[in-house]
Amino acid sequence: MAIDYQSSTDKWVKCISSSGTIRAVAVSTTDISNHLGSRHKLSPAGKKALAESLIAGLILSSYCKAGEKVNLNIQASGWANQAIIDANAIGEVRGYILERPAHEVKLAKNIGPWGIGLLSVLRTKHEEAQPYIGTVPLLTGHLAKDLTFYWLQSEQVNTAVGIEVFMDGDQITLAEGFLIQAMPGATDHDLNFIEEHLKKLHQYDSSSPVRSTPTMLLSYLLENQAFSLLEEQPITLKCPCSIDRVKRSLMLIGQDELQSMADENKDFEINCDFCSETYVFSPELIKSLIRDLQ
Repeated sequence: MAIDYQSSTDKWVKCISSSGTIRAVAVSTTDISNHLGSRHKLSPAGKKALAESLIAGLILSSYCKAGEKVNLNIQASGWANQAIIDANAIGEVRGYILERPAHEVKLAKNIGPWGIGLLSVLRTKHEEAQPYIGTVPLLTGHLAKDLTFYWLQSEQVNTAVGIEVFMDGDQITLAEGFLIQAMPGATDHDLNFIEEHLKKLHQYDSSSPVRSTPTMLLSYLLENQAFSLLEEQPITLKCPCSIDRVKRSLMLIGQDELQSMADENKDFEINCDFCSETYVFSPELIKSLIRDLQ
């Protein structure tokens, strides 16, 4: 069955400065990152990569309008071959990574753990609309820095992005991120304020009280800026896979291929990449699909 897991602690919080020239969002995904990482049976490095990419996808989708969604596709040379994240305007997210074995990771000097590669963002407004695709190179191997470059290059918006994931053994103890962005009418002072916050998330440790909630993180990041909270939204890990969806996908491979599967007279297991749910197809069930095609 499809996964539908809402965390009691993970959420995003959006705000805007009283001047209306700076907007910000803070995201926490500690619980969901651990939950999904365990479902995928990831290594500690894989869990950390998944947590970072979940935060990135949610930051990207946090300013989508109703009905819009984002697909983040990271193809990299570092700790993961690829990461795929789907997220939408109401805080629903799913995703997976394809880990690279640790002994195969060879990074150039001054390149972060993601390595080099491509970062692509597909924005879909609704099913009939032509999606917008923006692609930038991974230049630093640090996802927050390369996401900042994406906003400047593809969206032409001055932005500061921060992503932090702390581990204790194979468990994530904290996964959070933020976006601070200039709005139309932003002054030079506003832009300097954003640039200063590119490094601010690293200035305190994971046990600091300001990391306890996204709201407290925003208060810390925005310092003496007066701001108004716009939205507080729980994050939901949601995957719409189902046995019926898998049946429809199998029928697309055609009658001959299905017959070959049936002739093997054994059960076939089909796994969802996004949530690791397993669907078992017996020979009788495969034969029923063949009859439906006929």
